[in-house]
Amino acid sequence: MQIVETPISDIKVRFRLRTPSEEKVQEIADSISQVGLINAVTLDSDLNLIAGWHRLTAFKLLGKQTIPSIIKDSSAEFAELMEVDENLKRNELNHIEVAEHIVRREELMDSLGLTYQQGDNAHTRSDEKLTVQDLADGIGLSKRSYQQRKQLCRINEEVRSILTETPYAENLVDLIKLSSLSDEMQLDVCNLLITGECRSWASAFYKAQYKNFKLTTKPRLDFNFKERWGYPQSIMKFNRVHDDLRNTCNLVNNDDELRVQKSSVNFGRTKIKLHQMNPEQALFALDYYTREGDLVADMFNGRGTTAITALHLQRRFVGFEINPTAHKKTIEVLSNNVDADQDQWHLYQGCGCEMKELESESEILDAVFSSPPYLNNAEKYNSDPNDLCNMNQDQYEEKIDVLFKNISRLIKRSSYENRTFKPIIFTLGTTRDGQNGILDLELVFKLAARKHNLTYWDTMFVELNNPYLAPSLQRNYELGFVQKNYESQLVWVKF
Repeated sequence: MQIVETPISDIKVRFRLRTPSEEKVQEIADSISQVGLINAVTLDSDLNLIAGWHRLTAFKLLGKQTIPSIIKDSSAEFAELMEVDENLKRNELNHIEVAEHIVRREELMDSLGLTYQQGDNAHTRSDEKLTVQDLADGIGLSKRSYQQRKQLCRINEEVRSILTETPYAENLVDLIKLSSLSDEMQLDVCNLLITGECRSWASAFYKAQYKNFKLTTKPRLDFNFKERWGYPQSIMKFNRVHDDLRNTCNLVNNDDELRVQKSSVNFGRTKIKLHQMNPEQALFALDYYTREGDLVADMFNGRGTTAITALHLQRRFVGFEINPTAHKKTIEVLSNNVDADQDQWHLYQGCGCEMKELESESEILDAVFSSPPYLNNAEKYNSDPNDLCNMNQDQYEEKIDVLFKNISRLIKRSSYENRTFKPIIFTLGTTRDGQNGILDLELVFKLAARKHNLTYWDTMFVELNNPYLAPSLQRNYELGFVQKNYESQLVWVKF
């Protein structure tokens, strides 16, 4: 290794990450005055300083004109390092590009001997070399932020190439999550986003995770309810349980086109989505009121909670859904993610009140379990005028009358003496209409059921978590009513 004397005035200091310590420079200058320079500085062939900033500064402090130097033929690497470093500091790169630049920057620094290598210890470490903290400081990041961005290079190269030209490359948290997945899962998520099948990261992660998942069936609890729900009573609260059933229901519920934002609270920071029935409520109702092999109907399929839960409990299912997107998505999940034969279920696209596909049938249903839409656009699922959610009260009541006329024909008879019950279960609520007060769906359904000779058999009140409570307290007090936090689960039978 040849050491040459290089004029200090010819040396170019174009790249450094550390601000030299005055105390350290003075200490080195004192040492040089006493014993001379022990380690030469390192330059590239264009006389760019690679290592030895403190030593060079100490020589300048001492008024020296030249300094012992080792010349390395590394101009090309140094030039690329300068370009990479400059790009990182321009703040024009997306997160994927930043990650790729960080990794390449470290590779170049390793090659030039600027960073610590694996195996360095207290005897081999040098103040001239750079730590991870120094690397992060050099581009204006904390150590944690630096390591998070570097982690993005664990994303499959093909996936990075596809996403880097899209807005998805700006979502750091989601990219970090993506980097922890397998290559196959990363490609699945990427394809779901790029094809437009999913419009959000959350939806894509969820769908990719459950791509090959099958919800298996489970046996009836046989009256052993206490451990899971406590004692069945007229007032019940169902907590959120993160199990396979909920995860499968969420494949439909989390679809970008179906989980529409209803409103927001907390000055717009907390988004309120359209209500989803808790799968625990459906699980309880179907397990409590029905038996294996029963044919369960849902005239307002929505996002498929009843269909999925019924098949999970080894019931058969028939349903109706007017929204083509919800119809298609439910069929997709039932076909791909629920372990049930195709002949165990059928979902029609059309009006669940008219039920034209079943107009020639009678007494075929063992149970009905459904949660019909509110009226007057209280929750707007779509713009179809034939959907109950878009109807006024008169139109709504006419449709419910048609609904019960058809249910009365289709439901099997119950027998009090034989203890066989074929329940018609609806989860209903109330909504407010300004000066018109409360619009009570319970009343509408009770009157229609009585008209068609159905017997009102059971009621359960389901406690809800209402996100509007806190911001509505003052308004409610001024208007003289309390905040609704329940729905009613009503049961009829036909004797």
